[in-house]
Amino acid sequence: MKEGGHRFLIMRKIRRTLRESVVRIFQNLLSENKIAFEYLASDRKILFLSPNGKLNELLFEGLDDPEKIKSIKGITGIWIEEATEFSRDDFIVTDLCLREPGPGYHQTILTFNPDEARAPWLKEMFFSGKRKDAVVHVSTIEDNPIRKVREAYREQLEKLRTVDESLWKIYRLGEWARLAGQIFSWDVAELPQMAFDEIFWGGDFGYSIDPAAVVKIYRRADEFWIEEKLYQTGLTNQQLGQLLLEQGCRQPIYFDSAEPKSIQELCLMGLDARPSEKGPDSVRSGIDFLRSKKIHILSGSTNLQKEISGYVWRKDRSGMTINEPVQFNDHLISAIRYAITTHCRQQTMPDVAFI
Repeated sequence: MKEGGHRFLIMRKIRRTLRESVVRIFQNLLSENKIAFEYLASDRKILFLSPNGKLNELLFEGLDDPEKIKSIKGITGIWIEEATEFSRDDFIVTDLCLREPGPGYHQTILTFNPDEARAPWLKEMFFSGKRKDAVVHVSTIEDNPIRKVREAYREQLEKLRTVDESLWKIYRLGEWARLAGQIFSWDVAELPQMAFDEIFWGGDFGYSIDPAAVVKIYRRADEFWIEEKLYQTGLTNQQLGQLLLEQGCRQPIYFDSAEPKSIQELCLMGLDARPSEKGPDSVRSGIDFLRSKKIHILSGSTNLQKEISGYVWRKDRSGMTINEPVQFNDHLISAIRYAITTHCRQQTMPDVAFI
C-alpha cells in the first residue's frame, strides 16, 4: 500500500484450492481495512489502489500448468502457501519468475508446517544449508492475534503432547519432526475413464476452527477414488448446502449422525443428506474397514493428502504404538469413513439398530 505498483503471485500447488483459502483471506483482509478492491474471478486476480494512485495486483495461480507460470511477467513478489505440497523443482520454476528486473526488492515467501517427511528439500535448502539470501521466521499459535481462536486452538494442540510428540512439535512448537505410524498409505492417481458402479459423497461439519470438509467418492467393485470437493471454515449450514448444490451433489452424502439438526437442514435444501451409522468402537472399526479396501486419492486433493500424511496411531507412555488414531486434522478422513463404511455396509448387511 505504501509503495504501490506491486504485482504479487500467490500460489498453491493446485489452483482450485486457492479459492477456498488464500483468496478468501485477502478479500477479508482488504474489507476489514476498508480498502476498496475488485476481484476478477475469471482471471483469478484482485486489484486495488495505493494512496499514491498506483495499482497493485494479486495474482492467484497453481502449478497445474507450469508453462503458464513461466510466462507471467513483472512479478515483484511471490507467496507460496503450503510449501510442503511443492517439490524442489516446483520451487525453482516458481522462484525464476522473480529474475526479471524491476523496481524495489524481490522476495519469495514460503509458509508451511515443518513436517520432515513431506518436504525434506525445504529443511535441506533453508535450514541445514543456511542460505545467505534467506531468513527463517517461526510462528506458533501464540502469535495469533485473535484471543478466542488462540486459546481454543492452543488447547487442542496441547493435547497432542500426550498422544504424539512429533505432531506436537510440528503444530504446537513449529519445530521440524518426522511422523511415524501412518495409518493409511493411499496413492495419488488421476480419475480413470471408466463406468463406475456408483458415486456418493461424505461430509464433516465444521465452523470456526475446524473446517467443513466434503469428498466425492467414485466406486468400482471394492476400489474407490476419493476427490476432495470442499475444505473451508466459517460456513453456516445454509452456505454449506448451497456450495454442495453448486458442486452438483445429487447423490447421497453421509455426515456424522451426532448432527441430526444440521443433516435435516441440508435435506430441506434438497440434498440427500444421511446420517452415518455408529456402533461400539466405530472409529477403529471404520479404519479397519477402509484398510481392507483399495483406495486412491485423486490428484488435486491437497488437503486430503496432508491429512493422510499426518494421520497416525497413538503411542502410550512407553512410546509403543497402540491401535487408536490421533484425532487431529482428520476432517476429510472422517468424511470418507462416514460415507464408505455406512454406504457399503448398508448394501451388504441386514438392518441393525445401534444404540
